[in-house]
Amino acid sequence: MPLKELVVRASSPSSRSRILTFVRPMENGPKEIRALDGLRAMAALSIVLFHIMLFLQLEYTPLSQAINHGWYYLSTGVHLFFVLSGFLLFLPYARAMLDGQRLPSARRFYRRRALRILPAYWVCLALMVTLKLYVQHVPFSLGDVAAHIALIHDSFPQFNRDYDGPFWTLAVEAQFYLLLPLLALIISRVCGGRRSPWRIAGGIGILIAGTLALRTTDSKIIASLPVHTTLTDSPGGIFVLATMGMQGKYLEVFAVGMLCALLYVITIERHMLSAERLRQLGLFALAGAGLCMALAIPRVDLAGLMVTPGAQWGADVIGYPLLVGLGFGGIVLAILWGGQWLRFLFEVSPTRIIGLFSYSLYLWHLPVIHGAVPIFTGVPLVLAIAGAFLVSYLSYQLVERPFLARRHRRSGSESPASAELDPVIVPVLAPAIETDIQSTERIPALV
Repeated sequence: MPLKELVVRASSPSSRSRILTFVRPMENGPKEIRALDGLRAMAALSIVLFHIMLFLQLEYTPLSQAINHGWYYLSTGVHLFFVLSGFLLFLPYARAMLDGQRLPSARRFYRRRALRILPAYWVCLALMVTLKLYVQHVPFSLGDVAAHIALIHDSFPQFNRDYDGPFWTLAVEAQFYLLLPLLALIISRVCGGRRSPWRIAGGIGILIAGTLALRTTDSKIIASLPVHTTLTDSPGGIFVLATMGMQGKYLEVFAVGMLCALLYVITIERHMLSAERLRQLGLFALAGAGLCMALAIPRVDLAGLMVTPGAQWGADVIGYPLLVGLGFGGIVLAILWGGQWLRFLFEVSPTRIIGLFSYSLYLWHLPVIHGAVPIFTGVPLVLAIAGAFLVSYLSYQLVERPFLARRHRRSGSESPASAELDPVIVPVLAPAIETDIQSTERIPALV
């Protein structure tokens, strides 16, 4: 085809529309909460900034020491991801319980979660293993790779945080996904057929209390283990690895998001409160979030503790993840309940775009900035940061997006009422636009 004809076709309105539709990240559905895209961006950018500061060795500067390394709190963007996951994934369960309806299909839930997180993660993992072998000339362990593929590497001290530091959080996320349908079923049994918001909240409260009790039990076992031993040397250590992993399972933080989801359905979707009262509650939630952060930031050294035999963990260590989670839960509710002036900060297009490919950004930023990807080895930091965003965007478009479109397709066993027709553009410059089935379920935050 002559070049002139190609240029004319590419400049036509229909072609420009297709190109723009492909270039922009895919929308999450007609019922999406746009401000949460901005919160995802905030979570991802805080972690990126934290790793940049670590790369610059900011902790050794007098200023950092003067503020007790308070900027370490940026690392708790992981907790915000967990809160958002708990919020978004529990929404359909909260609606079903309040309506007295059957809980969403576990099979469909697992299928959608797998299509959401596994493709981009496995591609990143495969490349990291390959680079480690052929560039760093470090042979890989089949057990290490298998544990990472199965997303259980956080329970193996020798494999934890290998290949790519952020990978440990994906194991935590995946294990929460595995448990959520069962947890929702238990909470629904607590509620019975009464459709009581108080009973649902009570079930979530029991989950938080049970998680803290388990964490307390684990801490006592850790303290009883001899120093300089490995966790796999005793049944107690193996129990800790199974229930806590190397840095915690953070189920109480996910539960904060679940509670926020219940409050959102009751107050906004069911119109229980007036707009004025919601704004007042939003300010109250924002003040509560500020209080939690004011208490948590001075003790930010508790945020990254790893399980170590013989360590003495008090109530402050045990409760710290919940304190951070409550702070981020307050921010989520403040944005949902607050006025437009607050939501606008998280709904502007540049912030939302970063939020929509934040998962790939979370996966790729550290290997690129640290030069583990050879093309970025030795480049100036500014170029490496730009490269991290570029690689992440390409990962979203080439790996994530096709599977996101696929997971929205209605399976043969799904009822027509549970999905909604919405055009999704998958191929760029395709001869025709493919019409797909896009569910109104929101895309969760990650990990």
